[in-house]
Amino acid sequence: MTTLNDTTIFAAVIQHGGFGRAARHLGLSAGLISRRISQLETKLGVTLIKRTTRQLELTAEGELFFNSAERIQQELSTAISLIQASAKKPKGHIKISAPLYFGRHYLTPIIVDFLSTFTDIKIDLILGNHKVDLIKEQLDLVIRGSGYIDESKLKDSSMKMKRLHKEEIALYASPQYLLKQGEPKDPAALANYNIINFTDASQGKNAAVWSYHYNNKKGEIIINDKLNTNDIESALTACASGYGIGKFTDLNARKLLAEGKLQRILTEYSWGEYYLYVLYPQQKTLPKRTRLLIEFIETRLNPGNKGTSY
Repeated sequence: MTTLNDTTIFAAVIQHGGFGRAARHLGLSAGLISRRISQLETKLGVTLIKRTTRQLELTAEGELFFNSAERIQQELSTAISLIQASAKKPKGHIKISAPLYFGRHYLTPIIVDFLSTFTDIKIDLILGNHKVDLIKEQLDLVIRGSGYIDESKLKDSSMKMKRLHKEEIALYASPQYLLKQGEPKDPAALANYNIINFTDASQGKNAAVWSYHYNNKKGEIIINDKLNTNDIESALTACASGYGIGKFTDLNARKLLAEGKLQRILTEYSWGEYYLYVLYPQQKTLPKRTRLLIEFIETRLNPGNKGTSY
């Protein structure tokens, strides 16, 4: 037993007026209670209780220690009550990093709704496409896409990963560009069109190669891009303005597609899938506020899905 437990036993003996009553209250034997008090006195080097056959009497040191023990119990009880209240009504601070385009157009509205629901939570939202060190930068959550995460390195790390969302990748062009240039009939025909390419450090040399599947067979084309950018919003703007053909995820193209500014092409070909992940520190139990935010984001991105466990 720790000193704190011995202190609790001592306080119970005084509050209940004896070893036997304290034993019944704590669910322990009277002999164990007596031994614990003796060990506490030995540890402190003072006598706390003058024992008689009929009653207990505190020494001056015992009186002082009892006052402190009562205060400790009250503070502990208050702390437990606060923690339990916090569990029922989550509060605290969450620091989260997310990609620029996703953060601006999808995550920010989700976070605003979340904060409106859980008014005692504060969120620091840091947007950027760069790789981050979750531990060094003291982040609670990091949201990143497939290319930014090396799953093999997570096995022995202090991080855990959960997939938030899966979506298709497709080719897009504006109606006016297709009206002027005509729609390509197959991937090889893309050599005759302006290509808008989105690349970043994670793609490296593979940025100039677009892979696809057709009839269960894999194919590749080497693209000769006319515009290359590391900002997805710039690529979308160029594509929607009628400059050329781009490759985007469903989430990225959804708004412009709904507005009629983009349309899918070569839809009989599969251009791959994109996965969005959330990373968080590896720990036995996530704080309730953090778990709620992950579930909130996942539900908004995947309406109808129940989500997965941690």
